[in-house]
Amino acid sequence: MNDYYSLKSRVAIVTGGGSGLGLGIARALGQLGASVMLCDINESSLRRAAEELRLEGIDAAASYCDVTKPDTVRDSLERARQVLGVPDILVNNAGVTLMQDIFEIGDKDWDFILGVNVKGLFRMTQLFADGLRRAGKGGNVVNLSSNGAKVTYDDQVHYCASKAAVSNMTQCMASNFAPLGINVNAVCPGAVDTAMLRACMAATEQQTGGKVTVADCERTWGPPQLGRLIQPVEVGRVVAFLCTPAAAMIRGQSINVDAGNTKF
Repeated sequence: MNDYYSLKSRVAIVTGGGSGLGLGIARALGQLGASVMLCDINESSLRRAAEELRLEGIDAAASYCDVTKPDTVRDSLERARQVLGVPDILVNNAGVTLMQDIFEIGDKDWDFILGVNVKGLFRMTQLFADGLRRAGKGGNVVNLSSNGAKVTYDDQVHYCASKAAVSNMTQCMASNFAPLGINVNAVCPGAVDTAMLRACMAATEQQTGGKVTVADCERTWGPPQLGRLIQPVEVGRVVAFLCTPAAAMIRGQSINVDAGNTKF
């Protein structure tokens, strides 16, 4: 009997998996039975995260990976293959942001944001999909977009643009990879309780001269329907579902995971 909600015998790669949202996603994948390769640029966080998951009974390994450097991407894919088996799930979670006035944004800022959030995501997916093609296997890709792809963050113009690109690229990838049996979707989280979000809160407090405090952000940035910030594993459960056979008819979509905060 088919288990349409299981990821047993699947091998997942999660970029930016050493902490925060990536770790929550890895945990959710592992709870459905997947083996997980955590990839990140922070090696100490990677080791701690992998050990944390193993203590929870999840088959987890770790690999240094900078998505802006193709050699480290290839190395991580090969390490996953050797340690866990051919990876057939990719979660493109690695991402960066900057909070800047629109008149302060320069070319280096654009290059930084797009280099990780768009070009790095594309390169990772391209090499992952090529590995599946060579192995004659299908699989799943889930890209981390953002509700910033659909609404405005006035002090993160480049970030919002990069996430809109991710959502559009998800549709293109879904179409291109469908003949290979590779399904591609994206999720668009809202205010997830991560170090990156809290850094944005601290920056907001600084930029407003304390008129808007971190406590104010904690109270107002979370979805009002929820009354709190979203937890990483809550996004992870949606990501994990999208990788199961039950989600096979969901293709090329960018799904809001923000407790109803975004209306489209």
